[in-house]
Amino acid sequence: MSDLGGFRGWPLWRQGIALIRRPYRRAHRQFRGLPPKPIRTVMDIGAHKGEFTDLALDYFQPAKVWMVEAIPDLAANLSSRYSNRPQCAVIHAAITAQSGDVTFRVNSHLASSSLLPVAPAAAECVGKKFEEERRITVPGLSLDDLFTERRIDSMDLMKVDIQGAERFLIQGGQQALRRVSILSMEVLFERLYEGCALFGELHAALIPLGFHLFGFHGWRRGPGGFLLYADAIFTRRSP
Repeated sequence: MSDLGGFRGWPLWRQGIALIRRPYRRAHRQFRGLPPKPIRTVMDIGAHKGEFTDLALDYFQPAKVWMVEAIPDLAANLSSRYSNRPQCAVIHAAITAQSGDVTFRVNSHLASSSLLPVAPAAAECVGKKFEEERRITVPGLSLDDLFTERRIDSMDLMKVDIQGAERFLIQGGQQALRRVSILSMEVLFERLYEGCALFGELHAALIPLGFHLFGFHGWRRGPGGFLLYADAIFTRRSP
């Protein structure tokens, strides 16, 4: 097996057999655009129902996965679902600039829930209505504090899907992000949330931390054809 780990390190014949299975086809589509680096540790921030984690477990067979989820019911479900996976840890928290309890907005479209309020023009941009249903208080945790508490020295792959709150993650993760090899972050091109950062600001903030833009995955467009969001892949140049 090569040093790429998981699926990408398998012999070609085994990769071909695996791709016949639907879960592996989905995982291959998700991860084929990543830099060819070893993936042994994964952090899934905004884990939701564990969709990304499932793909990562199948594709990379990582030694350790951390899932971070703000919504209490979803976090509890993740803890129960992965209780038989010793390499998986679930953290109930919203990633914020500073640690401490925060107000979290649960929206009618659950996956759009955020620390930030939905922007008035969001429904028009997206082409469907989603609105705030309730507000809850959840633990807030900075990325730096999370790495310190969990004694994380390095992270091979970090996925971030936190609906407009990426600026807070960067502000509170100045040290932790320097330990991340590959960062997959959902970025916005339209202001779907009040006060959210768009791609240009996030890109500029990540450059001083040593990241370089590697590519994009999963483009989404609105009814008018304009770009709404995508997963931006950042990595570090090899020495």
